Amino acid sequence: MTHSTGVFAAVTALCASLILTACGGSSAVAAAPATTTTTPPAASVAPRGTLMADVFGAYPRLVRQSHHQNAALNGRLVASMSSNENGTPVAGIYASSDDGKTFARISAIADPEFKQGHCCGTLYELPVKIGTLPAGTLLYSASVGQERNAPMENRIYQSADGGATWNYLSLCGKGRIAKNLKDPSGIWEPEFAIAKSGELVCYYSDETLAGKSQILVQVTSKDAINWSAPQTIVAGDDPNARPGMAIVRQLPSGSYLMTYENCYGGPLDCALRAKRSPDGLDWGAANDPGFRLETASGQFFRHAPTFTWMPVAGQPNGMLVAIGQILFDKNGVVDASGNGKTMFTNTTADGSGPWRAVAAPLALPSPPQVTNWCQNYSSPLLPSADGKSLIMLQTDGGADNSCRTRFGSAAITP
Repeated sequence: MTHSTGVFAAVTALCASLILTACGGSSAVAAAPATTTTTPPAASVAPRGTLMADVFGAYPRLVRQSHHQNAALNGRLVASMSSNENGTPVAGIYASSDDGKTFARISAIADPEFKQGHCCGTLYELPVKIGTLPAGTLLYSASVGQERNAPMENRIYQSADGGATWNYLSLCGKGRIAKNLKDPSGIWEPEFAIAKSGELVCYYSDETLAGKSQILVQVTSKDAINWSAPQTIVAGDDPNARPGMAIVRQLPSGSYLMTYENCYGGPLDCALRAKRSPDGLDWGAANDPGFRLETASGQFFRHAPTFTWMPVAGQPNGMLVAIGQILFDKNGVVDASGNGKTMFTNTTADGSGPWRAVAAPLALPSPPQVTNWCQNYSSPLLPSADGKSLIMLQTDGGADNSCRTRFGSAAITP
């Protein structure tokens, strides 16, 4: 994400639109009762998807509960999005018990601190016990405070009951300097994973290191309460480099893959790149940008990437599926034929070699030619329970309260 003058002004408007009542310490966070279920329309409009809810909704995330001690919760999908309900900034929480065919609102995280800015939240299910938190605990974290004259924070909230209720937990990152609206000075886009060491890792984008426009860092914890000092994992030699928006997944081989956007403060490149790690902690030299994901013909994505892994019959490595906000051809020109409706697949063990362009489950009717913080911005992907389809959340609308999140799915083949 580019948090600079112009683009950041719009992001600030989005992020300021989000809030968590009765947070603080370990107190419970207000969770409103579920609303009516959202049901898909006729198949003729399936590529457009179904509204998650007719409310402001941006930066969605999607997980499948698989490790909860309550077996009834396992298999259920849980989604989050930065939202605004009745003028209150919240993280809206939605669930699906039919593998993404319908969703219903089950709660909202509403922290008073969100009124000072709430951006780029992430959702994660603990696959193992961490400290006193059992496997199956849901974690939600967002970057909070971009509109106050104080260091920004990645605030974490936890839910032990599948997202019905939430409590404030801890911070996995705090800016080294106070946030101001004139210069890059925030922390953004937290992302969780469990390292091979068994530690919980929080990766995030950091604008607060002197001499660097933005870097990617990681912090670790054995209890989700106490966190290590930040360690730099991606930082360009050029002080204007802005790597950000990390997504990390452990692959069947046991190794880890991270995708991110490789931006610059000057020419806004933001190409989708990837790095590998044997353990989720060692990403090699920080100034090594890794490799660009591209097709044999040279197509590539810029801005706001995400990816997932899914099983595929007859493919021992399964399949990696990646998407970015805007599709470009080998010459760096927007690829109008596939923009807003394309994703990439790769069936190697580590994402090496050319990727294949395939149709995404959802498509934008008017895809962006230049980046904005709503359209197809950081679209999460998740395989269906049987591994035969891919579920997608996608945002569309203007750089205002018209931004909405939609969901849909489609069969995917290598």
